[in-house]
Amino acid sequence: MIKSHDCIDHHDIVIVGAGLSGIAAAVELRREHPERTFVMLDQRDDLGGTWDLFRYPGIRSDSDMFTLGYAFKPWTQEKAIASGEAILDYLRETVADHDLQPHLRLGRRVRRVEWSSESSTWTVHVDGPDGVETYDCSFLYLAAGYYDNDGHLPDFPGVESFEGLLVHPQEWPADLDCAGRRVAVIGSGATAITLVPALAETAEKVFMVQRSPSYVAIDSDVDEEAERLRHELGDRAAFELVRERNLRNQQERYHAARTHPEDFKKPLFDAIEEIVGREVRERHFTPSYQPWDQRLCLVPNGDLFHAIADGRAEVVTGHIATFTAHGLRMESGEEIEADVVVAATGLKLVTFGKIDVHVDGERIDLAHCFTYKGVAFSGVPNLVTAFGYLNSSWTLRLELVNRFWSALLRRMDEVGTTQVVPALSDEEASMERRPWLTDVTSGYLVRHMAEMPAQGDHAPWINPQVHEQTKALLSDLDDGTLQFR
Repeated sequence: MIKSHDCIDHHDIVIVGAGLSGIAAAVELRREHPERTFVMLDQRDDLGGTWDLFRYPGIRSDSDMFTLGYAFKPWTQEKAIASGEAILDYLRETVADHDLQPHLRLGRRVRRVEWSSESSTWTVHVDGPDGVETYDCSFLYLAAGYYDNDGHLPDFPGVESFEGLLVHPQEWPADLDCAGRRVAVIGSGATAITLVPALAETAEKVFMVQRSPSYVAIDSDVDEEAERLRHELGDRAAFELVRERNLRNQQERYHAARTHPEDFKKPLFDAIEEIVGREVRERHFTPSYQPWDQRLCLVPNGDLFHAIADGRAEVVTGHIATFTAHGLRMESGEEIEADVVVAATGLKLVTFGKIDVHVDGERIDLAHCFTYKGVAFSGVPNLVTAFGYLNSSWTLRLELVNRFWSALLRRMDEVGTTQVVPALSDEEASMERRPWLTDVTSGYLVRHMAEMPAQGDHAPWINPQVHEQTKALLSDLDDGTLQFR
C-alpha cells in the first residue's frame, strides 16, 4: 500500500471513478487494450458510484435498463425500471465478469493531477486510507460524475426552529423509519417523485411540496414485449432488439417534445387524469416550461398518482414561507405538519470531481476551456472525461465516448506518439462561448453552468445531446483539431 509521495504507483491509465462510467471504461480496456495497465480510483469505500451513494427509499433507475445497462452485458431481469440494489448488483457482476477487482483502489479521493509535457505523464495525488498516495500514468480518464456527493440545500427561512428531522436524500440515515409519521418531501424532480410513493407505503401521510410542477410520464416497469422476445429469441438477441428500439424511441420522443410540444403533452396529461382527475393534474402537474427544458420524470406504474388518489400522499404547490417548529408554512398561509422533512432540492454540479488540474506547472480552470466534443478540454493533453446524455440514458453516450477513446489510443500507437491534445487555433480562441449544455432550465444545471467548460460556435467544440449527431461527431479522429506530439 502506498503511504506517501516517496512511492509512486505507475500505470498506463488511471481511471478516476468506479461507478457506471468508470466500470465501462475499465471493461473497454480489458476488451480492446488488454496490454495496458490501469487502476481505478474512487473516494467511496465500495464500487457503484451513484448507486452506492443513494440509499433513500425507492431509489431506482429513471431510464430503462435496456439502454442504461451496458451493450456488452444484457439486462435479463424482468423489471426494466430497476431498483438501486438491482443496479448495484449488476455493476458488481460486471466487475466480477471482467476481473476488475484487482484494479480497484477504493477509499481514495483524487485531489490534484499534474501533467508534464517533458515526461508525457500525469501525476495523480490522492488522499488514501493511510495518507497521501501518488500515482502516475500516461493517460487520464475522468469518470467521477458531474455532481457533488453533498447535495444542494437551500437556505430555508426558520429551519433552525424545526423540532423534527431534516434530511437530504444523499445523506439518508440508515436507521430512519418513517412508518406512522408525517413526512414532507420538498421538491418535484426525479428524487421527490421516487421518494413520495415509497414513503407513502408506511407513513401516516406524505406531502410533496413543490415550488412548481414537473413533467412526468407514466410507464410500466415491465417491458412485456421484451419478455416475449426473451422467451422466443434468448437473452442476447432480445436485449439487442429492445435496446435498439428504446434508443430510437427515446430520440423520437425527445424530437417530438421539442418540435410539437402540445401534441407531446396530451398523452402525458391524459394518463395522469385517469388516476387523479383533471383538477389535480391542472393544479399540480402542469408545468410552465416546455417538455424537456428539464428532464422528463418517470413514474413507474403510476405509483405516485395512486398514492395521491388513495389519500396516502398529497401535493402542495407554492412557495415555502418558513419552517415552523412542527413543519412548514406556505406563503399562502397553509400549514403542513411534519415529523420529517426531506429536502429533495437537487444536486450540486461539480467540475469533474473537484480535481485540481495543472498542465506544465500552470493551474487550469476548466471553466475557461472549451469542450472538445464533450469528451476533452482545449489545451489539456491525454485526458478524456465521461459525460453521458441528460435527455436520454446516460450509458448510450458513454459507450460512444469509450469507442472514441479506444480509437484514440490505437491512433497514438499507430503514429508512435505519447501525447495528444485538442488545440484551438488563434481564431477559435476568441470564438463565442456558449454554455456547456444548452436548452436546459433545471436548477441544478443552471446554478453551476458558469463553472463548466464552454461550447464554441462550431464543431468539434460542441457538446451535443442528440444521439446521431454525437455518434457522427465522435466517429472522426481526423478533424484537424487533435495534435499528436
